[in-house]
Amino acid sequence: MANMNHKEKEGHLFLEKLSDFGIKLGLDKIRYLLKRLGNPEKAYRSVLIAGTNGKGSVAKFLATVLQESGYTTALYTSPHLVDVEERIQVNGCNIPAQEFDKLCLELKAVIAKFPLHYQPTYFEALTGLAFAYFERKKVDFLVCEVGMGGRFDATNVLAPELEIITPVSFDHMEFLGTSIEAIAAEKAGIIKEKSTVISGRQKKEAATVIERTARLKKAALIRYPRDFSYRTVSASFSDGQLFHFYGRRSCLRNMKTCLLGRYQVHNAAVALAAIEALDGKGIRVPESAVRSGIERARWPARFQALSYNPPVILDGAHNPAGTSTLLSTLTSYFPDTRYVFLVGILKDKQYRKMLELLAAHSELMIFTKPDNPRACSPEELAEVLSEIAPGIPFEIHQSPSGALSRLMSIKGNNPKVICGSLYLAGDILKEAGNLL
Repeated sequence: MANMNHKEKEGHLFLEKLSDFGIKLGLDKIRYLLKRLGNPEKAYRSVLIAGTNGKGSVAKFLATVLQESGYTTALYTSPHLVDVEERIQVNGCNIPAQEFDKLCLELKAVIAKFPLHYQPTYFEALTGLAFAYFERKKVDFLVCEVGMGGRFDATNVLAPELEIITPVSFDHMEFLGTSIEAIAAEKAGIIKEKSTVISGRQKKEAATVIERTARLKKAALIRYPRDFSYRTVSASFSDGQLFHFYGRRSCLRNMKTCLLGRYQVHNAAVALAAIEALDGKGIRVPESAVRSGIERARWPARFQALSYNPPVILDGAHNPAGTSTLLSTLTSYFPDTRYVFLVGILKDKQYRKMLELLAAHSELMIFTKPDNPRACSPEELAEVLSEIAPGIPFEIHQSPSGALSRLMSIKGNNPKVICGSLYLAGDILKEAGNLL
């Protein structure tokens, strides 16, 4: 929203106020909204991606490959890191801020006529706006990330070419349930009758639920590692990763991704399995486009190197599963060392478990507060750390900018790691532009 004055932000401000209506699970309101917008979601083909960890990266890999293949490709993701326009992209470009604001005001006029019980939430309104924008841009394909869950998420009104479910773990338990089975059932709610489903690496409980749902829906299930797999050939902190992909009908050797972390090779493999499935539906994607798309894909705040020497890493890990993956990746690149962590977490996350995991590898923890009303106070995080690992030194800095300044002032070669929340990652990216 750079260089926009208050008047020019009128649409943005209207949209933000809709969050007051809160989250109410169900699809009636989004269907009502889309019908009044002329059902724009029917104007293009789509792929719908649910899961707990990795769905944004899979979406970016897939969208970049489709774009490289010559398709006008839309990407809808959440949350944003810096500006809301990041969530709505066509061929890798954010919707322009002025155009976004104009669409918000058009949406405001439409919604003004709605009965109270059809007033949309922020996410429902944003989804309707995005789908309408994609229709105006005459996109061929929409790669769409589910916001939360799946079954009742606003994005689940799409009739996709295929569905993808990335690894399922604990998150949003107040809405999705307190067991892996319950959460997986919500994610599997995106599976459509007689469709094709790609499933990434899953815990046994989640795999059972996904398989049962696919069977009930008579959907073809393509799952890891039964139907596709991969092998990492090399991984370098500065040069990215090479891997082989083994699909049902193809083998792609020496694929390259610039995204760091072993889990990104898994995410790339899930995207490649989806590309293979789309090819089976007559959607042609040349191998040259596959290779260039996987290599060109970028996705900020997912083990993103802000600096190589000394290593400074930004990661959006915001739950225990993501934290475990982050630590596994760190130890693969930097074995036998301890790390300086800058941490900010939302209070509705499992922050005690996350701190237990981080403390086992910590040299020092710097606590701060992401710019979000749901943020946990740094004092509370410090108190929990003192209980579970009293020997780990810590500091408290109220502002992310102050915390970042302190982090960068620390001498020595210990890798510095910023994690705990995508909202914190967004705050850091605003401050660290000169490092990128």
